[in-house]
Amino acid sequence: MRRTCSVLIWSAGLLLLAWAEPSAVASELNQDAFTAKQVLDRMSKTYADCRTYGDSGVVKTLFVQDTGNRTVEKPFKTAFVRPGQFRFEYQDGTDRHIIWSKGKDVQTWWDVQPGIQKPESLQLAVAGATGVSSGSAARIPGMLMPDKLGGWGGVHISDAKRIEDGTIDKAECFRLEGKYGDNSITLWIDKKSYLVRRIDQQAMFETFRTEETTTYEPVIDGEIAEKLLEFDPPKQK
Repeated sequence: MRRTCSVLIWSAGLLLLAWAEPSAVASELNQDAFTAKQVLDRMSKTYADCRTYGDSGVVKTLFVQDTGNRTVEKPFKTAFVRPGQFRFEYQDGTDRHIIWSKGKDVQTWWDVQPGIQKPESLQLAVAGATGVSSGSAARIPGMLMPDKLGGWGGVHISDAKRIEDGTIDKAECFRLEGKYGDNSITLWIDKKSYLVRRIDQQAMFETFRTEETTTYEPVIDGEIAEKLLEFDPPKQK
């Protein structure tokens, strides 16, 4: 009798596995079979569902032109606690740009235009920093808070296809290649966490071209220290 019960329980377990959604079973056991869309869907869900998120990173842009090449680096940091605590900062040389929100309260600081600003929404604050931050202000926050940012930001890639996997700091990554507008883009997505680890972009302009690499050191659902969420612009004289 006991043996019969064991067999029945074992069989029921197999049925549950067979009926489970691909994201719960096949996605974990056979990642090699994933399509680019499946990877992107899992990535988006990971950000949208997380409790907390933090990162540090840098955007490195190489400008290639006839008069010579130059590289610009813009380090950044993100801290986020759902539902409504958020802080993003990037630096361009010695200039800092801070975006901070808690609930409906939104404040920003930018050394280029000193003074605390209070935009009407977080969406406006992020939109204002997107270009000058080389996109880092919008990409990850757009996936963390799609409802608040109204589609502004996020990681956009069209005609995505999987290419050979890669490794960053011993972390195995999916690599997806596609287009962002008319330019080529490659995403590196951690195979364990489904977080973005790197974005490579190239763009052509009339008199020059750019090769841009954005790298991330992300942590999801960890403890975010209160200090990382503080709005801390320079003290005004």
